[in-house]
Amino acid sequence: MVVEEVLASVSSIPDPYLRIVTYGRIGVSLAKSKDPRYEKAFRLALSELARIDDPYILLRSLLALAYSTSLAGFKSAKKAFREVMESSKVLPKPLRDSLRIEAVKYLLALGEVEEALFYTLEIEDKKARNETLLAVLKRALRELSGDKMNRLYRRRKIQLILEHVTDEPYRSMAIVETIKAFLSVGEYEKAIHLVETIGNRHWLKQALREILVHLRRSRVGKEYAEKLIILSLNIAKRLGEDIRDDMAFIFAAYGYPEYSIQLLRGSPKWEERLKEILEMLFKRDMTLLIDYVSALPEDMLPALKHLMNIILDEPLGEYKPVVDALVQKEPPQDILTKATAYYLKVGALPDAVKVISKITDERLRSLALGWLAHYLIKVGRISEAVDVVLQIRDRNLAARLASEILVRVVEEREKDGIAEPTKEWRKEREA
Repeated sequence: MVVEEVLASVSSIPDPYLRIVTYGRIGVSLAKSKDPRYEKAFRLALSELARIDDPYILLRSLLALAYSTSLAGFKSAKKAFREVMESSKVLPKPLRDSLRIEAVKYLLALGEVEEALFYTLEIEDKKARNETLLAVLKRALRELSGDKMNRLYRRRKIQLILEHVTDEPYRSMAIVETIKAFLSVGEYEKAIHLVETIGNRHWLKQALREILVHLRRSRVGKEYAEKLIILSLNIAKRLGEDIRDDMAFIFAAYGYPEYSIQLLRGSPKWEERLKEILEMLFKRDMTLLIDYVSALPEDMLPALKHLMNIILDEPLGEYKPVVDALVQKEPPQDILTKATAYYLKVGALPDAVKVISKITDERLRSLALGWLAHYLIKVGRISEAVDVVLQIRDRNLAARLASEILVRVVEEREKDGIAEPTKEWRKEREA
């Protein structure tokens, strides 16, 4: 009873196209539940076609009905699609393209990828054709998994679709989508091979990110990352130095410091770029930063001065592992001096003393010892501060610290309640 009432109510919908779509959806629902009244629903939909005068709306309605009957299991539906496409040739180009796009959407929903590709290639508007080709490709890529024989056939289908995507940035977008699909089924070598065919810089960087993320998550052998770096170096030669710098950033951000450094090697502005990478990692991931610092070769260590300046702007204890890694690399002495300052600011006295022992430059050593003496004075270790001052070769600095120590001695005596006798007190005693 309810079904009959619903079918009777559809006629109250004023839009004939919407009435046909509604009858079709009801017919699909009834067919799935094996209710014989699905035939009545489709008959009512067919009867509505006679009331449509507009040829575009009529063909659009036929597409919707063909889709519904396909879902209901009617084998003649594919033929209906072809007849609509043939009839649409008399329409103006925009309407013709619109029908083809709609037909492709229905066919992709039905899993008819090859048929969808055929109609996509008939779309005349270049932008619409490229966008629809991308939709066809994405649907084909969903079927990539499976046994080897099926996968081989599906790869050929994907390759066929890619061959028809020739305009940028659509081609690069299509390749990146294909790379993502290959990565999802463990086809790392094929994914890496496709990178070199990307012509758009933005999508090239996106592809590198996708691959590096998958390589880290899957923990596969380093041979794939090595192949990717070789490929990246070749791409840098082809596209220019600025893309080399971008790729160095990407490899650094995804935990491949050695390859990032290798890319920087060929950059004329490597030092500037290295500072930017260190700053980026400092803001994003301390673990990646430590790994990057540990991987730096000797000739790149002077750039660590920039990192130490950033750390000293706000010397927090959580940065200590980074400074520890930096010190272990034995960087230039001015950087060791800055490391001394950091250790003293966070109260890591043993680390500061250890670093000072590595500083041989007389001026820098005096500066570091001065900071150490000042720290010892501050924490009340006066006798140790005196010993440190005696090691300082810079007489002016030593004198200033000696003055500081003498004042501090007096302050400590007064704090303990042992004040020096004043002149007035002495006179009073003598009287």
